[in-house]
Amino acid sequence: MSTVVTSPSRTRDALRQSYGLIQALAVLAILVAVMSILSPRFLTWINIANLMGQMAVPLIVAAGMTIVMISGEFDISVGSVVALCAAVTAALMPTTGLLPALAISLAIGPAIGWVNGMVTTKGRIPSFIVTLGTMMMARSLAFVVTGGQVVSNTSDAIKAIGQGRLLNIPVPFLIALLCYAIGWFLLTRTAFGKRVYAVGANKMVATLSGIRADRVKIQCMMIVGFAAAFAGNVLLARIGAIQADTGRGLEFEVIAAVVIGGTSLYGGQGNILRTIIGVIIIALIRNFLNLSRIDIFWQDFATGAIIIGAVLLDALQKRVGQR
Repeated sequence: MSTVVTSPSRTRDALRQSYGLIQALAVLAILVAVMSILSPRFLTWINIANLMGQMAVPLIVAAGMTIVMISGEFDISVGSVVALCAAVTAALMPTTGLLPALAISLAIGPAIGWVNGMVTTKGRIPSFIVTLGTMMMARSLAFVVTGGQVVSNTSDAIKAIGQGRLLNIPVPFLIALLCYAIGWFLLTRTAFGKRVYAVGANKMVATLSGIRADRVKIQCMMIVGFAAAFAGNVLLARIGAIQADTGRGLEFEVIAAVVIGGTSLYGGQGNILRTIIGVIIIALIRNFLNLSRIDIFWQDFATGAIIIGAVLLDALQKRVGQR
């Protein structure tokens, strides 16, 4: 009769990996319990379905942001890219048709991501600073494209997708879940995913082992750029209109959600499926504030508090891991 012996180091690794998940699930369970008690409308299907639709865009962007943060970088231009790409689709659709407009719009996101990646890696400039610049540039272009007006030239075909439901579940939410399935496969079942983790954990070691670290980081930036462009078009399909100010502050909300989901601010660690929990937690808080008719200006205060809490949580997880 043989006995399987588990090494202490392997046990510690398993505990460290599950620590963040347990914390996130505990916070989510407490939020659901408290909010359902304080607001009788919270657990109604109408509210849950609306919440699913509202979460679609942050979910899609957060999927791309998870990949970038695992590689050790940030992209705070995603909110502006969402607005710009949605505005381009809405502006071009009446003249070019739906498919050409979508093709051009979806190409803009990866192009901006490529610029971010090239300047970050070749210029040796922190990605936070680089994407701060492209955030302002993309927002300015969104105002140029829309002329500062609300653009609502959307076809019935795209609105049918964005406002449709399958088994009474909003289609945008199902599209977001599909993005996570693709992201999970990319990170866990491909050589590219292993390189992303290796580069984020230690770029120098990854380079010495033969990984082209700069190329990996550029590819990650292009992925989050595409995710933002795609999310912008999903948003356009869901609401049927867009304005240049759309998505302002989305980048910080998404980063907070990714950190709450267990992805490290320092790179090399994260699970894309756990990011879903982080997005849900932030969406629940915003939804509860709306249901409670609390002044909308407090929503940014709550988001800021969540960001600080997420950073402290990440630091605590790193200390626990070191111990």
